Amino acid sequence: LRSQPLFDGQNRAPSQPAGNDQDKVQLLVPANVRPGFTKLQVTVGPGDQVQLAVPETARPGDLIELERQDAAGKASWMCKFVRDTFLNGEDRKSSLAVMADLGRRLSPSSLDVDASVARLFDIARASGCYVSPKIKRGMAPPLNVPGLIAVDAISNGEELIRVPERLHITPPAVEKCAPALFAAVRDMSGLPENRRTEALHGFFLAALLTDAEDRAFARSQGSSAQETPETQSVLKDVWPAEPDQKKVWEAYADTLLSEDFAYHPFRLAAFNPDGMRGSLSPSQEAEYYIDMATDLVSMHGALARCVEAAGVKSKSQEVEMFLRARLCAQTRVFQTCVDTTLVPVADLLNHSPTLEPGVLWNWDEKARAMVITAVKDHAPGEELFTTYGSRSNMLLYRTYGFTHTPETEPGWTYIVRPHLVRPVMTVFLDDERPQILLESSHIDETLCKVLNQVAARGKDGAEFLRLLCARSRWAYEQDERVKPALDALQRARQEDPASHAWWSYIGEEHRDLANQDSFRVVMSEYLCLTAHMEAADVADGRKDESTCLRGCKTMRGSLVDALRMLKTVGGFSLHRVPPDGETKK
Repeated sequence: LRSQPLFDGQNRAPSQPAGNDQDKVQLLVPANVRPGFTKLQVTVGPGDQVQLAVPETARPGDLIELERQDAAGKASWMCKFVRDTFLNGEDRKSSLAVMADLGRRLSPSSLDVDASVARLFDIARASGCYVSPKIKRGMAPPLNVPGLIAVDAISNGEELIRVPERLHITPPAVEKCAPALFAAVRDMSGLPENRRTEALHGFFLAALLTDAEDRAFARSQGSSAQETPETQSVLKDVWPAEPDQKKVWEAYADTLLSEDFAYHPFRLAAFNPDGMRGSLSPSQEAEYYIDMATDLVSMHGALARCVEAAGVKSKSQEVEMFLRARLCAQTRVFQTCVDTTLVPVADLLNHSPTLEPGVLWNWDEKARAMVITAVKDHAPGEELFTTYGSRSNMLLYRTYGFTHTPETEPGWTYIVRPHLVRPVMTVFLDDERPQILLESSHIDETLCKVLNQVAARGKDGAEFLRLLCARSRWAYEQDERVKPALDALQRARQEDPASHAWWSYIGEEHRDLANQDSFRVVMSEYLCLTAHMEAADVADGRKDESTCLRGCKTMRGSLVDALRMLKTVGGFSLHRVPPDGETKK
C-alpha cells in the first residue's frame, strides 16, 4: 500500500483541499486500481488517514464520498461510492424511419449506371474536362465494388482526369446560380452558422437528384423523348446555370441515383437502432449515428421553413432526397480552394485498402482545376485507387461506411463523451464539459486546450488524462463480447510488448470479429485509449517506452513532452511542422 502514490491530492474535488480537517471528503477512484483488491489511503486531516477498500463494482473515476460520523464519542467514517447511470433518450422513430427508407421510386436494377457514367465522361470532355480514354467504370479484385479501372496500360505520372473549377459544385457556384437561396440560408437563424454551408450544399444537390429521378422514372415508364422531362430542369427554370455546368451537373446527378447507402451506418442505425447499439457496444458511436440521422431530418425541416419564409423560388423536394444528397456529399466531398467541393468524375475513385494509392488528386491553383495523376504503373484491368486520408476505422466508418482490416489501419481514434466522464471533469475542470478528440497519430488541439486548462487549475495533467482514459476504457474491459479480443491482445503483447496484433492471436471461434466493421471500430477506440494511458504513465516514469504500443510513437513522444512541460513550466502549445520544415502555428 505504501508503495502506491496518495491520490487524494490531485483527485480531490475543488472545494476539498487536502491536509485540512474535513467532515466530508470527495475524491475519485484512481485509474490503476483493481476493484475488489486495491485499498486506498486517504488523508483526511493533519496526521489523520483513512484506509478504504475499493469494491468490486467500482470503476476508475467513480466518485468517493467520505463523511465523518461521531457516535458515542467515537469518530468513524462512512464511505460511499457514487456511480452515474445514463439512459439513451427515446429514438425519434418518425425521423429514423425516413432515413431508413430514403423514399426510392426506382430499383437499382432499372438504372444503367455504367451507361450514365460513360455519358458523364462524354459530356465532361465536351465541356472542357480531360478524362483519359484509358479509364472506365468497373470492378476488379480485391474490392470488387464499382470504381475506376484501367482499360489500357497507364504509366506513372500520366494525367488521367482534369476538371476545371467552373464545373465543381461548391457554395460559391451555388451562390452564383441561386443567389436568393444562398442569402436565405446564410442568414437563417434555425441552424448554427458553421453548418449552413453543409445545408446549402445538400439542398442544392437534392434538387439536382430530384430532377434526375424524374427523368429516369419517366424513361422507365416507357415515355417517349417528347414526353420525358428532359427539357424541364431546375438549372434552367429555377436556378439558371451556365450551359456547360447544366449539362455536366445533370449528367453527374444521373450517376448518383443508384446510391442507396444501405451500407452506411446512418441508415443502418435508422433502420435498427438497437441492433446498431448492440453491434457497437460498448462504443458510443451508435448514438452518434442515430443523432445524425435525426439531425439531418431536422436540418431539412429548418431549410424548408427558411426557404418558404424568404419566398425563395426553389425546386420542390422530399426530405428523403435531401438525406440522399447529404450522404452523397459526405462520402464524395473534396477540399480544393473551397472546403466543400463536389467534383464530377474525380469522385468515382475508391480508397486504397492497402494505403498505397495508385493515383493522387491535386488542386492546381494556377489552372484552377482538380487534377488526378497516376503515381504508379497500372496494367489493363487493374483498379485505380486513391486515398481518402490517413483515417482510423472509427472515422472511416462514420464518414464513408467502411473500414480497414485491423493490420492496415493507420491509426486509432477516440472521442471523449463528457457525460460519461462527468466526475473526472468535475474534479479537474470545475464541471466544464469540453469535447476532446484523442488521436494516436498526433495531439489534437482539443486535448492541448484541456490539458492547459487542467494545469491552470493546479491539477496534474497526466493524472487527468490517465483517469479520463481509464474510466472510458473500463466498459470495454467488462464487455463479454470484447473480452476474446482483449485476451488475444494480451497474448500478443506477452510475446511482443509493443504489438497490437490482437487479430493474430484470437481463437478460431471468434476470428470473425476481425472482419466486422463495427468491431473494428470498437478495437480502434480501445487501442487509442490504451495508447494515451501509456503516454501518461511514461511521462510519470511508471512505464518504460519500449513496452508501449509501437503504432503511435510520434504522438506518445509529443504527449510525454507536453505533460512534462505542464509540470515544469505550466503549459505548452502546438506548432504544425510540414514536411518542408517550415513551422506554422
